[in-house]
Amino acid sequence: MNRRLLAGVVLGIAAQLSSIGLLLTSAWLIVRAAEHPPVLYLMVAIVAVRFFGVGRAVFHYGERLLTHDVALAAMVEERVRAYRLLDRIAPLGFERHRRGDVISRIVGDVESAQDRLLRLRLPWVHALVSSAVVITLFSFIQPAAAVVLAAHVVVCAGFARFVVARLFQSVRSRGSLLRGSMSAEASSLVLASRDLVAHGTGAGMRARTTDSVDALAVVQRSGAWVAGAGTAFVLAASGVTIVLLSTLASGMAPVLVGVVLLAPIALIEPLQSLAEAERLRPEIVASRDRLDELARTAAPVNEPVGARPLPASSDLVVSDLVVGWDQPVASPVSFTIQRGDIVGVTGCSGAGKSTLAMTLVKLIESRSGSITLGGVDFAALRGSDIRTRIGMTGQDDVVFDTTIRENLRIADRGASDSDMYGALGRAGLAEFVMGLPRGLDTPVGENGDELSGGERQRLGIARLLLAHHELLVFDEPTEHLDPATAAAVMRDIVDLSRDHGVLVISHSPAALRICDQVVHLAGNLVELEPDHAAA
Repeated sequence: MNRRLLAGVVLGIAAQLSSIGLLLTSAWLIVRAAEHPPVLYLMVAIVAVRFFGVGRAVFHYGERLLTHDVALAAMVEERVRAYRLLDRIAPLGFERHRRGDVISRIVGDVESAQDRLLRLRLPWVHALVSSAVVITLFSFIQPAAAVVLAAHVVVCAGFARFVVARLFQSVRSRGSLLRGSMSAEASSLVLASRDLVAHGTGAGMRARTTDSVDALAVVQRSGAWVAGAGTAFVLAASGVTIVLLSTLASGMAPVLVGVVLLAPIALIEPLQSLAEAERLRPEIVASRDRLDELARTAAPVNEPVGARPLPASSDLVVSDLVVGWDQPVASPVSFTIQRGDIVGVTGCSGAGKSTLAMTLVKLIESRSGSITLGGVDFAALRGSDIRTRIGMTGQDDVVFDTTIRENLRIADRGASDSDMYGALGRAGLAEFVMGLPRGLDTPVGENGDELSGGERQRLGIARLLLAHHELLVFDEPTEHLDPATAAAVMRDIVDLSRDHGVLVISHSPAALRICDQVVHLAGNLVELEPDHAAA
């Protein structure tokens, strides 16, 4: 066990025992003082009351400091693990989940890692150890009272573990589904707000989101009733135990009667914490299961066990390649891309153009055929290594709601201003950025809304260049651009081909005219036209 965690557990037990000791010692002191003994007879109890009063706060602070430090460190490790799992299965691992649901599950499930320690395990340790100490102490005072107190603890703990947990299990299962639904509805409402308003359908979507919130509120209220039932049971059981202990108090010394009768009250706090812990158990266990399910999710690409290093050459050779998701979408295709080449890919919607692009950056597996990079088969290279050599940008690239600088630093965290302006210059955006009052520190707005379509495209190109890729894949680089802006973007891509191999995916004839060769994908028909630019 971690030393800091062990120290935190010991301090937590000490804090709980100090709370119990404060009440029981105060009871003894009050009864003994009523007998008017010499004050020296009370000094030990007086000092003990002060010690327990001060110690409870000190021990509790130390326990929180140490256990929360351990729990937060564990949560950070869990979050890093979750992000690595996301990186392993993205972008195809969540096709069955809506965006808001995925975010809710990942964020909430990772944060529950700290609850597993702080709000589930530690309350049980503190309650059971402190109860055992009190029962042991009572076995020397009045064995029969110790038996009654032990039965009280067992009954309360059993009710929390088996009744509260089971009652909340059904509430939790409904709550998890509704929480994911609510997050998904809210996310959809925000992302599609403009289109909803434009088509006059915002009220319906808003009503669906409100219904999700109301349904979740009903379930949460049910959970509150379950938690209240656990608390009420502990209070009722404490009252019954006090009555039973009172029947055993006739033969005890008067100063011990108050101690014995207040013992169940002293144990109310630790026993109630068990009901709260068991209320959270189903949710914490479910969160753990979902993270384990994420770990078991098969990666869309099989990575080699003994991966080879990247070769020196970046020549890309595609031979009889068949791409597809669940099934092939086109006949075999072959082509080569070297530095200075511009290869175009076109075809009707659904012909596999974007699928081909994702296959070339090893985000999905090819159905058959082969791809080699510098003479090394893709199957022998790690996808993450391939993506340092081959980069892709498209019309749906994410532009984060931050500055131009931070959007560029995604490609290279250590990039200097001169590096950024160099990449922006090659993308045809440096003059525009330098003319802005805040330059690189200019916010681009949500989804890059403060930029025009052409500027967003050029920012994506600059980010691609800053990552120092040698082969560049452009997926619909002129989509949604006016003819003049599209022509300017394509001229920039031609300039880039002097130092890179370029693959352009487009259905625009103007964009394809600058290519040296064009691959036509038409369902199961593939045609290769060399030197299309000259034609």
